[in-house]
Amino acid sequence: MKRPSVPALLACFLLFTRIIANGQDLSGSAQIDSSFLVDMVTYLSDDSLTGRGMGTTGSLLAGTMIARQFEKQNLIPFYHRTFTQSFVKDTITGRNIIGVVRARYYSEKYIVISAHYDHLGILDGKIYNGADDNASGVGVLLTLSGYFSALRAEGKGVPVNIIFAAFDGKEHNMSGSETFIKNLPISKRDIICNINLDQIGSTLAPPAKDTNYVLVLGTKSNPGYKKIIEAARVKTASPVSINYDYYGSATFAEIFYKTSDHYSFAKAGIPALLFTSGIHMHTYKPTDDYYFINFPILYNRTLLIGNLIEIIASLR
Repeated sequence: MKRPSVPALLACFLLFTRIIANGQDLSGSAQIDSSFLVDMVTYLSDDSLTGRGMGTTGSLLAGTMIARQFEKQNLIPFYHRTFTQSFVKDTITGRNIIGVVRARYYSEKYIVISAHYDHLGILDGKIYNGADDNASGVGVLLTLSGYFSALRAEGKGVPVNIIFAAFDGKEHNMSGSETFIKNLPISKRDIICNINLDQIGSTLAPPAKDTNYVLVLGTKSNPGYKKIIEAARVKTASPVSINYDYYGSATFAEIFYKTSDHYSFAKAGIPALLFTSGIHMHTYKPTDDYYFINFPILYNRTLLIGNLIEIIASLR
């Protein structure tokens, strides 16, 4: 699917931006940019990136764009002078792109926000653009990195450091996040939690009638976070309905929890949460394109996660 013009996409935002323009309920005058969110998702899911298969030119273009956004947003490279952590899986080179928004004052503690940017690439001549899986998650990640960096520039940064990790290799046995965890330049004990964003842009599989929803997994093993998430939900201008049990199936929830990058953190003993909108008829299909991303709801989810980060940080 070719990338549409930005004005055409932004037209659908006119009504909802009027409603929420003055109701973000986040700190400072910095704003979570809805048009930037649209632009990031549509760029990452454009045909020109050929599905972002690990090791492909499309993946390199995506990773380069993410690193440039981090630089433009004044994030600090996590690896001394570079945002990039390269690794090899099955003879294929992958690249994690990792940036940091420093705490307002000195802190040794970190929150990790993650989303994988790789997808399936081209299979049988068809491009698998992965708009929901996972251009949507990376779009939220980049929108939040820009917000929290701007917040810090105002002198209103949060009390802990925030790592923004765009992982490669999720579709190769989560090799990017595994590499990240195995080669940490900081202590695992200093990571408060991981919030992973994976396939978070649709409203095609709601657990109930309300389409203003998000699914959250990980509170079963980290029960204290449920109250914190609920506090963030109440604080959000357009409160999102939250489902914690993945369609009422404990078994399915346990299985699904092990299928994305947060599980690399959980295995290392780090509290880890998955935010997702669920699997649907376009998952792992060439039809996973931008046109069914519900951008107003994705924006609401972004606000929720932004509020959650601020609350978790304030407790440290």
